[in-house]
Amino acid sequence: MFENSEYQELIDKINRVRSYGLNTILTIPQIAIVGDQSSGKSSVLEAITRLAFPRNMETCTRFATQVSMRMGERNEISARIEGEPEFNERYAHGSSWDIQPIISDANNILCPVGSGKDISERVLEITISGPEISPLTIIDLPGYINTVIDGQDKSMVSTIRAINTRYIQDNRTIILAVVPADNDLNNMFVLDQAERYDPSKERTIPIVTKPDRVEADRLPNLIQTLLNKRKFMSHGYLVMRNSSNSDIGRSWDEARKSEEDFFRSHPLWDQIESSRKGRVSVKTFLGNVLYNHILKELPSLKEDIQRLINERERELSNMGPELTSTEAAKTQYLASIQELQKLLTDYLAGNHSLDYINSHMSNPTQAASSPPQLTSSSSQHSSSSTQQNIITYTIHSRQRDSGVFGAEDDLLPLSPSKNKPFLRSTLHNLYERFGQAMHRDKYNSSKDKIRDLLVRYRGNELPGFVTFTTFMQIYMETTLVHWRNVTKEHISNMHAHLYEAVAAFISFSADPLLKDLLLIEFEKFYSLQTKNIADTIEDIFTDESIPFAMNRFYYESVLQGKKAKLEQHIQEYAKSTNPKEKNDARNTTIDYNGQLAGDIAVEELHDQLQAYCEVARKRIVDVVLLQTIERFMVKHINVYFKMLITIDETHIMSRLLDSPAKLTRRQELQDKVAVLRRSLVEL
Repeated sequence: MFENSEYQELIDKINRVRSYGLNTILTIPQIAIVGDQSSGKSSVLEAITRLAFPRNMETCTRFATQVSMRMGERNEISARIEGEPEFNERYAHGSSWDIQPIISDANNILCPVGSGKDISERVLEITISGPEISPLTIIDLPGYINTVIDGQDKSMVSTIRAINTRYIQDNRTIILAVVPADNDLNNMFVLDQAERYDPSKERTIPIVTKPDRVEADRLPNLIQTLLNKRKFMSHGYLVMRNSSNSDIGRSWDEARKSEEDFFRSHPLWDQIESSRKGRVSVKTFLGNVLYNHILKELPSLKEDIQRLINERERELSNMGPELTSTEAAKTQYLASIQELQKLLTDYLAGNHSLDYINSHMSNPTQAASSPPQLTSSSSQHSSSSTQQNIITYTIHSRQRDSGVFGAEDDLLPLSPSKNKPFLRSTLHNLYERFGQAMHRDKYNSSKDKIRDLLVRYRGNELPGFVTFTTFMQIYMETTLVHWRNVTKEHISNMHAHLYEAVAAFISFSADPLLKDLLLIEFEKFYSLQTKNIADTIEDIFTDESIPFAMNRFYYESVLQGKKAKLEQHIQEYAKSTNPKEKNDARNTTIDYNGQLAGDIAVEELHDQLQAYCEVARKRIVDVVLLQTIERFMVKHINVYFKMLITIDETHIMSRLLDSPAKLTRRQELQDKVAVLRRSLVEL
C-alpha cells in the first residue's frame, strides 16, 4: 500500500492542504489517537512515527501533537505552531530526528511555567520525511484525566475533554482508541466517548497496548477481545507492545524485533492475524483505513470547501469596498444612492430589462417570493442600447364582465404574485378597484330623499325652480361626503402597498451597510408624503364642493332627460282629463303650479345630479390618482434622494468606514478564501 503511487499522491494532497491551513478552517480526513493518560498513547505514536518522544516530561499530554510522515530522499524534520513565527523559523528545516528540543520549546510556548496554564488547545505540527518513512498523518491528543493534583489548573479535566470531543465528534476523524490490556473494557472512558460520537462504530479502531502486563490467566479473555468476540467493533481490534523504560536507548528496529519476539512467546497469540499485531502491521492497517476514508470523504470535503468559499465571499461582498478615509466613504455613499435612484426610478416607472421580465414571467413562484432584482447593467451601455433593452411593461388587469366589483373585494390585498415583481401592474389593479368603487356609488338617491332635501334647502324661488345653492347642498350631502370616504380608504390602501413594495426593493437593492439608514429615511419620506396626500385629498374635495364641470355631456344629458320627462307628464296628464278639458287644453297653458310642478322639479333635480355625478366621478378619480399617488409617491421620489444627501455624515461614516475590527475581519476572510481556493485546486 505505502509503495502505491496513488496512495502517496493522495496522502501528499491531504498533507499539502493541511500545510496551507485548511485544517484550521474545517476538518480533513485524519487519524486521532485518543485514550486515558498513561494508557500508552505516546508509545503508539512513537512506534508508528519512529520518533523518540521524551519520557521524563509530561509534555505530550499537554497539547495535541500532529505528526505527518512522507517518503523522501533524505531524513528531514520540521515543526510549526500556528501564530509562532520565531518557533516556526527555528524549526523550519532539520536533519536530526531528536524531537526533545522541539517538545521542550513547544511546551514553553503553549504551557509556560508560572502561567497557570497546564493544557493548551493549540497544536504542535511535526513533519518528517525519509527513504524508510511510510506516508501517514496521525494526531496524538491529550490523555483523559479524572482529577488534578495540587497546583494544577482545575479546568484541566474539562479542557482536555473539550479538545478531544472536537476531534472525535467530527465524521472525518478516525478514532484510534488506546485501550491498556490490563484494564477492564467496561471501565474504559475512551470507548464510552468514542461510542457516544460514533454509535455505528465505523470510525473507531481500538488498539490494545501493554499486552505484556496481562497475567497468564487473563490472556484468554484478552485474546477473545482481540478476536472481536466480547465487544464488537466494525474495524476489529489492533494490538501493539509498547516500549518500556528498559527500552530507552534502543533503536526502533531493536524495539520492533523485541515486539515480534513477544508475540511469538505464547501460542495464543497465533490466533491473532499478523495484519493486526505489531507496529509495522498496525501502521499498514491504519494506512489502508485512512486511504479509503479519504476517498470516501473527498467529495463532501470539496463541497464543504466550495460552500465556505461562497459564504466568505458573500460576507466580503456585503462588506463593500475597503474604505479607510472619509472622502472615500463619501464617494462610495453618493455612488450607492445614485445607483439606487436609477434602479428605483425604473422600478416605479415599470421600466424593466428583458432579462428581468423573462426571469419573473417564467417563474411565477420565484416572482411571488423574491424581491425585484433590478441591476444597473444598463447604465454601463450606451443610451441607444439602453433604449433597445428597456421597455415599459404594464400588465393590465382582466376586465370584469359585470363592470363592477363587489364592495367587500375593493380593499382586499392582492395575491402575492401581483404584489412585488411588477409594481405598475399592481397599481393599475388598485386604480381599477378605486374607479369601480366610485362607479358603483354613482348617484342613486331616492326621489323621496331628494324631495325632503329640496324642501329643506329651498328659498323664495318659484315652484319647479332649483337654485345653484340648493343643487350644491344636495350634491354634497348625497354624494360628495361618501366619495371622500371611499377615496381616503382606497388611497390609503394604495400608498401602504407602495410603501411595502418600495421598502422591500430598497432592502434588496441597496448597499447592505446602508440598508437600515436608507429605510429609516424612506420611513420619513413616506410619512411626509402621506400627509401631503391627505391634505391634497381634502383640497380636491373642498374644490368639488363648488360644481363647475357642467360640460356638453352634462347639458345634453339634462336636456334630453327634461324633454323625455316633460312629454311623459303631458301625455299622462292629457289622458287623465275629460274630453271638454282636453279640447280646452289646446288654447290654454298647462298649469305647472301645485303637485305636478313639484314632481317635475324633483325628477329634474335627480336627473341633473345623476348627469353631474357621472362627469364628476371620472374627473375626481383621475385628479385624485394623478395628484396623490402618482405625484407624491412616484414622481416626487427625488425628494427621498434629496433627503438622503442631507443625512448627517456621522451616520454615513459609522456605517461605511472600516473599523479596526472590520479591517481585521476583512483580512481574515481574504486569507481564508485564499486558503480554501488553493486547497480546492489541490484536491
